[in-house]
Amino acid sequence: MAIRLGVDTLCWHLRLETGSISPSQVLEEAADVGAETIQVNLHHVRGLELEELETLAERGRDLGLELLASGDFLGRGREGDEPSVGVGRIEAWLERALALGSPLLRVVSGFYRADLAGRPELIEAERRYVCAVLRGSAPAAEGAGVRLLLENHSDFTASEYEGIVADVGSERVGVFLDLINPIAALEDPVAVVERLAPLAHAGHVKDYVFRSLPTDDGYHRRGFEVLYRYPGEGVADLPRLLAALRRGVGERSFFLTVEGLDNRADVADQRERLAPSLARLRELAT
Repeated sequence: MAIRLGVDTLCWHLRLETGSISPSQVLEEAADVGAETIQVNLHHVRGLELEELETLAERGRDLGLELLASGDFLGRGREGDEPSVGVGRIEAWLERALALGSPLLRVVSGFYRADLAGRPELIEAERRYVCAVLRGSAPAAEGAGVRLLLENHSDFTASEYEGIVADVGSERVGVFLDLINPIAALEDPVAVVERLAPLAHAGHVKDYVFRSLPTDDGYHRRGFEVLYRYPGEGVADLPRLLAALRRGVGERSFFLTVEGLDNRADVADQRERLAPSLARLRELAT
């Protein structure tokens, strides 16, 4: 199977933050639901030393899981961060990615497009900053044998992502493709997947629902909000999205992990929700 399915530790985010579940227990639950890989957000293992990360990776391999590393925000160019800030962050994450045995490191910009709507000059500042950080980090990543992947994190458009990869070099950086995030940039997810899948090596999948916000008397609505759900629990056109992903990936290996952002600190529902999600995705990915 070219598309290898798994889960992200973000599915357990609040339980990990409160300490009600450990990273090792997360690996066990991931294996129980049939995951092949797990995207480890380095924030969730920030308290572990390198030797402990190596032990965690060994436990994952025993369970049949490949561990992948996720960094975080590169910084904020619009607020004056120098590229050295982001380069330093990536170099620190690379060390931990190596301890996990990860062939890739997912990173994200430092903004959401909705927050900068109507300010194209600030979006351009962020684009320039991200390009500078990725160019500056490329030698260290190449030396470590880890591929840098920039996530379409509700920030840049598909066209801007193509430009970033072209600017830095497709041999040095790729895309971490979230199949659903384009809706937050007011783009058609299927069209974005078709454009960016050829540049991507891993990514996220989730689902979403819409909820109306009515006026106090219910006569009309003030607007609506988008709420994330696990795959199969919402209205996303997963068949078309997975079909577009398959076409773009071809025979290349691609890691697709469930990003379960809809989780609670006091609700241990990951197993019961992830098992059907992965089963549905497995049907669509073959």
